[in-house]
Amino acid sequence: MITKKIELDNHQRYNTNTPVSREKLLRAAQIATDNLEKNLQRFTDNFASSATENLIYRDIPNVDWINGMHTGLYWLAYELTGNKRFRDVAEHHLKSFQKRFDDKIELNSHDLGFLYSPSCVAAYKVTGNEQARKLAIDAAEYLYQYSYTEKGGFIIRANGHSPMCYEDYRTMMDTLMNIPLFLWAYEETGIEKYRDAAISQYKITEKYLVREDASTFHHYQFSPQTDEPVKGVTWQGYSDDSCWARGQAWGIYGIALAYSYTKDETLKELQRDLTYYFLNRTPSGNIPCWDLIFTQDSNEPLDSSASAIAICGMNEMNKYMPDDSLQKIIFENASNQMIEALIDKCAYLPDSECDGILRHCTHALPQGIGIDECSVYGDYFYLEALMRFLNPTWKCYW
Repeated sequence: MITKKIELDNHQRYNTNTPVSREKLLRAAQIATDNLEKNLQRFTDNFASSATENLIYRDIPNVDWINGMHTGLYWLAYELTGNKRFRDVAEHHLKSFQKRFDDKIELNSHDLGFLYSPSCVAAYKVTGNEQARKLAIDAAEYLYQYSYTEKGGFIIRANGHSPMCYEDYRTMMDTLMNIPLFLWAYEETGIEKYRDAAISQYKITEKYLVREDASTFHHYQFSPQTDEPVKGVTWQGYSDDSCWARGQAWGIYGIALAYSYTKDETLKELQRDLTYYFLNRTPSGNIPCWDLIFTQDSNEPLDSSASAIAICGMNEMNKYMPDDSLQKIIFENASNQMIEALIDKCAYLPDSECDGILRHCTHALPQGIGIDECSVYGDYFYLEALMRFLNPTWKCYW
């Protein structure tokens, strides 16, 4: 848990007003949605794999944690362009999410928010689809029943109705992006256990996963027998003691979303400190390395997806900050610099052999998967970031 206020190392870097032209943002969104449209027919009945191989996605069924964000890409593209083809495919995907829920296909994890918020909650918000609303509420209930431990007050990596593996009895930074499903379900139903579980999750995260300097563990292990805390560990970071860039970004955005629902004022300070740590470790090129232990002089792979996620988190929290707030100014300027870097250095190039729309992601370096590639979540949060710049009143799917 943070014990002192985290200071920004280089105020001058982020005090400089660096607006991005609307024309540049529109052009970036057009290039991205044009590439998405090229693959619409291919992905009408299938989904893209988590990460590309040589910049090409594999076709997979609806069995992975990223599939909801694939559908979310089409909802974003539909809202950005008005092209009904995107809506048609996104609505077609809803049948797959219903079947996945009915047959309980790979639902035994903390990831149901990633699956059902950008697919079904989005469908309800964009079109008023009541079936999608019901399915998302059902998913929230399933997440509560099978992956939330009331005794411990946190969501575990894999559900407690499976034979319990010690390595699965842990909670993760990624989980912060899944609790908005609880918070949305509470708003829709008034069932207080969803809100209580979400609040407990972010408090447990702050207590155990956030270190004194506002860096974060990727996972935190608890005892399956007693729910007592054991130790912080990593899965996709450099080491247990380092700070995985995408995990930190999940915290920046997840805490901002939690604040948007709860208005818990303590979250503003937590989110600021997480963000300042991230910015302090981001090189001058404005795209972080895959782990924040590596900074300015590193030749390590970048993770552009972490930038895209952090931009969305800064933008979300800025909705609730006074216009003259120094923090708001820093967040705006940092977001401007980072989105421009993504457009200039990482975005899909027209006529190139590439399925994705955001290059230079690092999916899972310790496992040797998706290094310097595209990823579905990177694509999704890049397009969401563009949406946020182009349409400040956009209704967030989370």
